[in-house]
Amino acid sequence: MGRPKKTLKAKEPIRIRERKLADGNRSLYLDMYSRGVRKVESLGLYIVPEKTHFDKVHNEHAWQVAQKIKSERILALQTYGIGQWEKIQQSFVPLTKFLEEYEQDSSGVSASTVRGRKYMRLRVEQYLRDIGRLQMSIMEVDVDVCRGFIKFLRMSKNERLKKTERNISNCSGLQIQTIFTGALNKALRDGIIEKNPMKQLSAKERFHRQESTREYLTIDELKSMIAISCEDETLKNAFLFSCFTGLRISDVRSLTWGKVLEFPNGNGQYLRVKMQKTQNFVNIPLSKDALKYMRQTDRPDEPVFKISPATSVITQKLQAWADKANVNKRISYHVSRHTFATMLLTVGVDIYTVSKLLGHTDISSTQIYAKIIDKKKVDAISKVDDFFDALEHVGKEMDNEN
Repeated sequence: MGRPKKTLKAKEPIRIRERKLADGNRSLYLDMYSRGVRKVESLGLYIVPEKTHFDKVHNEHAWQVAQKIKSERILALQTYGIGQWEKIQQSFVPLTKFLEEYEQDSSGVSASTVRGRKYMRLRVEQYLRDIGRLQMSIMEVDVDVCRGFIKFLRMSKNERLKKTERNISNCSGLQIQTIFTGALNKALRDGIIEKNPMKQLSAKERFHRQESTREYLTIDELKSMIAISCEDETLKNAFLFSCFTGLRISDVRSLTWGKVLEFPNGNGQYLRVKMQKTQNFVNIPLSKDALKYMRQTDRPDEPVFKISPATSVITQKLQAWADKANVNKRISYHVSRHTFATMLLTVGVDIYTVSKLLGHTDISSTQIYAKIIDKKKVDAISKVDDFFDALEHVGKEMDNEN
């Protein structure tokens, strides 16, 4: 009877190896060989001489971690191939580290965007800490993790409101959800993940934009405020300027005469502004009404409006001014932007042009103002109905008298 055939053991593409160090410890690393290509990856794990029971426990843990990483790398190697090794390594970067790098990549984004990314990262870290998976790699983020994160957000407390136990608002949840989705989209573009698991959530599971009421001034209310003096005339001029340009206060603060340009045909002037919120450039023609509120200066780099108070003080001053003008509305500086949008739509400017003047990247943001104008039309028709109802009532009374 012949000798039994030897069973060929498949050669592992990745092996754990040791490198002896000068201090007597041994560092662990992965030695990978596939299709003629060799890669080496240090694991940052060390085997120490076993002098105590603690040393033995330490070494066992180090080997367990090394074996786990090895298994993950073999799976990734089968998925991507050795030629994509850099992306394989990126996919095993902790999610929190990836989000921190995403936050710090501030090129071409506004300061408010960076703050939003930081706020999102801190919420993700809190969620991962709660579920005991703070070291989760970006490759491990699946639809269940995303679903759990959205549920976590719905139950999260608003840490800014120390005196109450209110949950974060729908608006905050939507903002965090949008930024987190954007971070995973970047990972998808970079080839780190194969699909964005946030896109797999059902519509019912995700946060959605809610219908919002946007306060604005009617033309008559705006005339009333123009006619009344304000405690801070510089602030009054800046607010009215925004009513005729739609600029946010952040852009008004940074506005200089150097951003005011002449039209090529010589028929007027326009602003060329890079909006701080979106980092997009927008061109806004300057009407005579807008120009008369701009402070003249000889220096093109000097601010047109020197607005120094904090936002809370600005709101107080604007509200006092509105009350003095008998405008019974809650007024903040942003009301000027809403006023600009609704005025344009009221006089018949098309929604696409209004969207461009506001610097909106998505026309759905502008459609909110269109709904306001539609509501005004409905209210107008209702007043006509009331008028004819009143006439009919008067007619019946006259008939009865006759």
